[in-house]
Amino acid sequence: MDDDYEIIVEQFSSSRDPNASLAVGNSHHNSNMENSSDSKLNYVHLMQLNACYEAMPTSSKMVVFDTKLQLKKAFNGLIYQNTRHVLLSDSAKNNAIVGILSVTDFIRVLLLLHKMKKERKEKQKEDACDKEKSSVTNKADVNENTNTELNDDSKQSEISEGANAVKDAPNEDIGTLTISEYRDLVCREGKLMDLVSITAEESLLKAAFLLSKQHIHRLPVLDPNDGSPLFILTHKRILKFLWLFGQSLYVPGYHNKTCKELGVGTYNGIRVVYPDTSLIFCLDILLNKGVSGVPVVEHNTLRVVDMYSRFDAIGVALEDKIDELDVTVQEALAFRNTFRLEKDRVVAISANDSLWTAITVLVERNVHRLCVLKDSGRIEGLISLSDIMNFLVVNVAELQAENLHCHSRFSQHSRHSSLGILPEGLESTNDPAKTKAGGEAEDSLEGEQGAGELHQQFDTISIT
Repeated sequence: MDDDYEIIVEQFSSSRDPNASLAVGNSHHNSNMENSSDSKLNYVHLMQLNACYEAMPTSSKMVVFDTKLQLKKAFNGLIYQNTRHVLLSDSAKNNAIVGILSVTDFIRVLLLLHKMKKERKEKQKEDACDKEKSSVTNKADVNENTNTELNDDSKQSEISEGANAVKDAPNEDIGTLTISEYRDLVCREGKLMDLVSITAEESLLKAAFLLSKQHIHRLPVLDPNDGSPLFILTHKRILKFLWLFGQSLYVPGYHNKTCKELGVGTYNGIRVVYPDTSLIFCLDILLNKGVSGVPVVEHNTLRVVDMYSRFDAIGVALEDKIDELDVTVQEALAFRNTFRLEKDRVVAISANDSLWTAITVLVERNVHRLCVLKDSGRIEGLISLSDIMNFLVVNVAELQAENLHCHSRFSQHSRHSSLGILPEGLESTNDPAKTKAGGEAEDSLEGEQGAGELHQQFDTISIT
């Protein structure tokens, strides 16, 4: 734990019915599906049989910016619209949706501004040192009294101008870029992701796979006719759909097991920060380590005292502290953030709580992650929405598809092998060369289908 900004804690040891939601306490007694060995597939079947439209909220806000908008204005709009993301449309492409601008981009710009400011300060110091050395070298050739005053005044003026340039230039250079120019900059760094979207008619199962396999947090749902955006689908929205309508299904026994028993969540190599960790290092973790939030823990006890997420970076702008990022995480959490309730700072469950309890807390508290705590408050694990989604749906569907694929290949092999022994008097009309070519063609076709859309891979999942 020598590194105070990136601590790895290793632990050893159809239609929407408004009345469709059942009471959690009665969900195990109001099942309308029989207990069966295939109960693990119930969630998969539910998502396969329902289109993305079914998960659309009855009321929601969707913000769309043109890519010609200045980046500074775009981030101001992001902040004051109280949203984590906005869709981007390109007027040069008939206003087609081309991407998403999110809080992640805001953090990337914050770190870029800090880097530019630091480099300019270092260059300013080097230039000042070079001029001072030059002044000492040439002092014998000038009038000592007069030129000393002139040099001091000149140097002080240059340093003052340089300091102002350090403060103002980064905002000017970055803020005046259009969104399109900023995306080109990110593209040159190899970090621009292509837009991943889905139509409202496609299944929720495909949406879950896109979110999981593309490692994205939000999926635009487009109108299948004109491509216009309808709403944004997230892990949170899908999990709420499962929680509401999945309670009428037969609930598998594993719901009563703890998340750690089931392997749901992260229990080794948990990234945490301390209250006195530098904000810059914390933002770097959020941007480059693939996590959307990090627990803030005490030095000695590792007791969780707060949580710093990507959305908390908005507080930097609300307090107008963009040029003052050399603060601690504790100081940054004190920045005014009108979008965050005190009760939502640390949402946690006990290490003994069940998977169903974890799902219920995630849905009812409307949060993205849970801390798993020991009785002492020490962190034991971290559970995200994607962890739950992968366990309930994605991993189960993948395993089922693999089993069906293997069974299909075994059946083909058995059918071809049986041609070697034929009843007396019958001749095989199958040419071995043709059989081999046919098999290769089938393998090639399977490869092409595997490279196609995700939903094609799972169309064969049994619905019985």
